Amino acid sequence: MQLLVNTFFLSFQIAALIAAIWYWHAYKHSTERYFLWFLIYVVIHEIVGLTYGYLSDNSNDIIYNVFTLVSFLFYFFWFSKILRKRLFLIPVLLSIFLIFYLYDLFDKDVFYNLYLNPIIAGSFCILTLTISYFVELLNNNTITSFVSSQRFWIVTGLFSFYIGLIPLLIFHRFLNYGSNFYSIVITVLNAVLYGCIFKSFLCLRKKP
Repeated sequence: MQLLVNTFFLSFQIAALIAAIWYWHAYKHSTERYFLWFLIYVVIHEIVGLTYGYLSDNSNDIIYNVFTLVSFLFYFFWFSKILRKRLFLIPVLLSIFLIFYLYDLFDKDVFYNLYLNPIIAGSFCILTLTISYFVELLNNNTITSFVSSQRFWIVTGLFSFYIGLIPLLIFHRFLNYGSNFYSIVITVLNAVLYGCIFKSFLCLRKKP
């Protein structure tokens, strides 16, 4: 069951990466160009994490703790590029995330403990930034086609993912971490996230 879930999970990430490579010429000068390199990292990380988990008896928590740091720093960086207003939120929210990450770093063993506190804190931070983006979008006087906006689909994916992830992490003690239910929910959330990112690249197709 776990192998099937992980394979399904990875397939969405690979599909998003393939789309990012295929349509590179159409967005290579935009702020979304950074997602190509991020998706390359995501796929490599996932393959390394899964391989290490299957081949080694040791915990692979350190791999996912590193991913937590890299992914959230990337999202903070990207939002600093696309938000026109409320840029003061970036250093404030980034500081909050780093405080929680450093707290777990000094309080828990990075090799044998998954850092949940910074994930929860970072999720609230990214959720705040996605809402800020939507507010800016609604207050924009120019006419924007949401359906064909690459940026809109990426932010929508992030919003959907983290609004579903937060309650799952907060109540993880009442759920059986690593159970089929937990794995399926995480997989569905990731399917939504990377499905939206995949869709964002399809928006770049030239209309006939």
